[in-house]
Amino acid sequence: MDFSWSTPQATPVVDGYLDWFDHVYQPPAGGALSYRPLLVRVKPTGRPATLDKTLRWLKRKLDNAGQGADFLMDGVEREYLDRLLDHSPIEGDAPDLFLHVLKTPGDFAADYGKWLQPLPNGAARPPVPSAPAPAGGVPRPAPVLAVIDDAIGYLNARFTTGPAHQRKTRLAAVWLQCEDQITEDNGHCSISCGRVLSGEEIDTVLTKGSRLEEAAEYSAMNKALYDRQISPVWHGITAGGGSELASTHGTIVTDIAAGADPQVEPEGLGACPMLATQLPPQAVEDTSGAKLQPYVVRALRWIIWQADRLLVEGQHRPLVVNISLGVLAGSKDGTSLIERQIAAEVYRRETRTGSPMRVVYAFGNDGLTRQIGSIDLEPETPQSVTLRVQSEDYTPSFVELRPDDPAELTLGIDSLLSQPLSLGSIPAGHSVSLARGSAPAVARIYAIGPQALEGGGQTAGYYLLAIAPTACFETGKPLAPSGPWRITLGTGAPAQTVRLEVQRDDRPLGFQALARQSYLDDNALWVWKPPRKTPYAPKADGPVTRIGTESGWLSAGMPEQVYTVGAALCDTGFAAPYSATGGPLSAKEPNVSAIGDSSWTLRGVLASGTLSGSATVMSGTSVAAPQITRQLALLFASGADIGPWNPPAVNAEREMAALGALDWSFEPEYELDQLGPLAVSGEVGLRPRLDDGYRP
Repeated sequence: MDFSWSTPQATPVVDGYLDWFDHVYQPPAGGALSYRPLLVRVKPTGRPATLDKTLRWLKRKLDNAGQGADFLMDGVEREYLDRLLDHSPIEGDAPDLFLHVLKTPGDFAADYGKWLQPLPNGAARPPVPSAPAPAGGVPRPAPVLAVIDDAIGYLNARFTTGPAHQRKTRLAAVWLQCEDQITEDNGHCSISCGRVLSGEEIDTVLTKGSRLEEAAEYSAMNKALYDRQISPVWHGITAGGGSELASTHGTIVTDIAAGADPQVEPEGLGACPMLATQLPPQAVEDTSGAKLQPYVVRALRWIIWQADRLLVEGQHRPLVVNISLGVLAGSKDGTSLIERQIAAEVYRRETRTGSPMRVVYAFGNDGLTRQIGSIDLEPETPQSVTLRVQSEDYTPSFVELRPDDPAELTLGIDSLLSQPLSLGSIPAGHSVSLARGSAPAVARIYAIGPQALEGGGQTAGYYLLAIAPTACFETGKPLAPSGPWRITLGTGAPAQTVRLEVQRDDRPLGFQALARQSYLDDNALWVWKPPRKTPYAPKADGPVTRIGTESGWLSAGMPEQVYTVGAALCDTGFAAPYSATGGPLSAKEPNVSAIGDSSWTLRGVLASGTLSGSATVMSGTSVAAPQITRQLALLFASGADIGPWNPPAVNAEREMAALGALDWSFEPEYELDQLGPLAVSGEVGLRPRLDDGYRP
């Protein structure tokens, strides 16, 4: 029997990715997977209404939470709640907190809306930060340099100072996150998310000197953190043992951002404390990014709270955070949780501390992966594009369809071994499923409706095509047919443009390659054209394009405090071919670019492997971003007149001028949508690949 599509069914889900995850992997009932993270705003209650009364109500609820409680809280957020209770927030400045809310049917907003306002898409952006200028003659403290990434070799000598027998870590703390787990103590339940190691605890391990076996230490820690498998998607082959591998993404990024010879004082960085968060391997392995966003936001909040403790004579330090992670598909309009909440956190910290904060993102590496499409539709003139779903793909595939007007979009799909889905519309809040008889669905199209945003506005409605894996280790799980899936789109009334985004489905460095990337295909791609270098990429002849291949966590309206970084081929004047291309409706171009490859022949950037004394090479915007992070930290360490006492545009101008003054930095003539207005090819922090440094 062939697969066939259902009629539209009411499906009131907010996140189709998470709903499809539960459908495909069928997690057992109970436990941490029965909960989902949800950001909430505390509301004043009582007579007279105060925030303190609500915080104390929340503490009582959490203190009495048992099995099956409506919501729980992790230890890091609980520490923040305790601090709020010790120092009551100013009325009118309501804090937000992460809860873990039970997934079972129920309306959280209706049940707890009196006390808590759900913020599934993050908080509204506060007013632009403003602070008084520091007193003249008062030295400004060195910045805190932080990294959020996957497996980080926190014992590596590159993150220490002193001779081998007396090494001290430069890390003030590191949060080794694991996937959320429920812990129970005498009937009281809470959420555990890994372990925080203080600098003192790391130093205790380093006192072993020559007897220190880093691999054994990582192995013991990883067993304690990850030996208990929580997520059914996690195959456990390499995930969780990341810091035991020879090369890990997180160690490479951290070394480029902050690493130095332990016996040589790092110029300008010696006084800069380091912070790091190692994300759960299961969340990094889930390439849809649906589970990753909350962990990244929680990591940033923890870093801010830790940085606030590292005062110098009562002064707050500047803070620079590197995030060399991302996904491809997304709204790219500033309405996602990670975009809104990180902007809000940056503004709040600058306002509260009077000290600058910067977040540096990798722009993306999907310039050549054929995962983005754009179709200009005219009424009564449907157009089609092919999605290639590969065999032996052990993970789901996702395609986001983002039309100008979702209500007027009609769509149809034709794939192997299935009856075609006739061209038609799917009402918002509904879905259609592909299944064989009464068996579980192997594909589903969700029509996600708009959601209201705090502060006004709403998210854009869109469609999500979710496809089950084409291979599986277990029996009884839904398997989709591989091969071509022909997607046909039409529009009713006015002409409109539809953006197609195939979600990233590969594996980061250090993870088993159990995923095979689905991609878009079209006849126009196979017509040869002579290569041309232009300032901006021309529109493609067919629906598949490289325009708009930047990370799904980026958008045009990001604050000046957020940097995006493309990858350059050293100082050749050209972008690395894989470096993402900005889109006119999202992030048009990166703010700046840095070395992603040493030359046309020497690929990648040299950095430390996981263990002390080792070296490895990695390419991409992931290694370009931490170069800018390092340079910004050095700039703040120099005492530059940059901070919230200046307008953000003035700070941005001064920072770009400082980056442009570095050796061999230049203003690109071509590929501006990949490189941005400035390419920084200074060698500070990079290990030389050639006798004369990086110059070919």
